[in-house]
Amino acid sequence: MSTLKIYFLATRPQFFTAIILPVGLGAAVAWHEHKIFFLDYFLLSLLAAIFYHAGINVLNDYFDYLNGADNINSTGLTPFTGGSRMIQNKIMTPKETYFLGSALLTMGSVIGLYLAYERGFWLLLIGCIGLASGYFYTAPPFFLVARGLGEFLVGLNFGVLSVVGSYYVQTQSISIGAVFASLPLAFLIAAILYINEFPDYDADKAVGKNHLVARLGKEKARWGFALLVSGAYAGIILGVILNVLPATTLLAAIAGVLGIKAAQGLFKNYDRFKELIPSIKAAIAAHLTTGIALIIIFLVAG
Repeated sequence: MSTLKIYFLATRPQFFTAIILPVGLGAAVAWHEHKIFFLDYFLLSLLAAIFYHAGINVLNDYFDYLNGADNINSTGLTPFTGGSRMIQNKIMTPKETYFLGSALLTMGSVIGLYLAYERGFWLLLIGCIGLASGYFYTAPPFFLVARGLGEFLVGLNFGVLSVVGSYYVQTQSISIGAVFASLPLAFLIAAILYINEFPDYDADKAVGKNHLVARLGKEKARWGFALLVSGAYAGIILGVILNVLPATTLLAAIAGVLGIKAAQGLFKNYDRFKELIPSIKAAIAAHLTTGIALIIIFLVAG
């Protein structure tokens, strides 16, 4: 396997839709509200976001190697949990992993600084929040996921900040419509992280990675997932009621069927890793379908 391919796979590209969708949604909301679309700024903001996401993924693998979470996680592995395993499988060294992650964050930051210079100060603030919270998600001394903040920060970064930031790149302003449009993706990406914490429960708890599932215990934590999925579609309904979202966005709530399927599977199989995989896939499908639906709806409504 070539070095370039190894580095690419180490970024866990299968999860890039988590950042591509909110960036696309922010631009779609800008088009809906202002009939504005700058292709060059959109592509740069998308590239910066992907670099950030890739770098944070790689560095999280590095710090989960240091804290031991991925090293001892052998029973709860699924295609969606346990990191890239590049270090554990001796494909990359810890040093290579750290430098790759740092290089990706640096490239994202360079593009972000250019966009902040061209489009406005608020992008610098959004970028700094995303960079700091992403880096210290598993990095010492803050180890934010161990403080029970992981789900909130992932929802904030891959939902609200990404959508609002993309919207700002286009319009140089912030709107309540963009904030409400971001809520479904914010709740759903947090739900994906949350359900993936069930297979990792034992390994995470052993190294003090005390996220919400570890704090609540697997049986009680099931209800948290149901609340996150419900919040995604409640946000759409509330936005329509308040007249900050077009009524057609209610169509995206049809994807809630996938969220219900994921919740039903989790309640039944919360302690059985292989049986939980279809529920994880359903949660990912709910996020993907909802994001694509919202983008199309805003573009057509525009």
